[in-house]
Amino acid sequence: MAAERRDGPRERWTRLDVVLTVLHVQAPRDQRPQMEPLWNHLREDALDSAATLRMRRNGVRVGLGREEWWDAVKAALDAVEGVRSNTLDPVRVPAGYPLALELDEQPRDQTLFFVAPDGVLSGETWPQSRNVLRVSYELDFIQRDELRLTVAPEVRQRLDGWRWVRTAEGVSQTPNYNGRVVSAAAFDVGLSPGEFLVVAPGPQADLYGLVGGALLVRELDGRPFDSYVFLRADVNHVARGN
Repeated sequence: MAAERRDGPRERWTRLDVVLTVLHVQAPRDQRPQMEPLWNHLREDALDSAATLRMRRNGVRVGLGREEWWDAVKAALDAVEGVRSNTLDPVRVPAGYPLALELDEQPRDQTLFFVAPDGVLSGETWPQSRNVLRVSYELDFIQRDELRLTVAPEVRQRLDGWRWVRTAEGVSQTPNYNGRVVSAAAFDVGLSPGEFLVVAPGPQADLYGLVGGALLVRELDGRPFDSYVFLRADVNHVARGN
């Protein structure tokens, strides 16, 4: 259960369920200029100027779209040769629970670089690690159809055994791992009904080891592909009462 709210004196409650839908689109990197028309149908002002600069420095590009623009977005994707897409099954996610979207097919040795808000470049080496896109949200209890989505790159190393994690629905068992959220390349954005978020490589993504490229550029069949991750969160109201 994501959240509950009491509506009135007749002991009626509203449960707010949030369902996250993810579309993973991969386009050949050499088709990046052909993918540029996609951004004509997305807003790139969803983040403030400081966050936008920080994401650009880390090789990440963020856009916000609306469902009425989707036909134009789809047409832009369909016009690019070699595009692959995979829609994940919609998943119901509790508020505050981090959902990890794995973008690596297997562990690898890697050195990651990231740029802090003060412009300082840092790097870390992670043997046999995977990169994931960590997604979570918080509900807006005033505007109940809106939420705040937080997106962050995370690097993980699988460890032996399992661990128990407390969620809004109780305690669940998850794989044990060592990891770090790359907060320098994390952001949060408000989503209203009918809006969707796009996370993609930015112009700096091709710099060696930079977190945006490490997360969102992958070699498939000997050819580098860019990942475009589309995220949509739908808030459903479920009435309950005695």
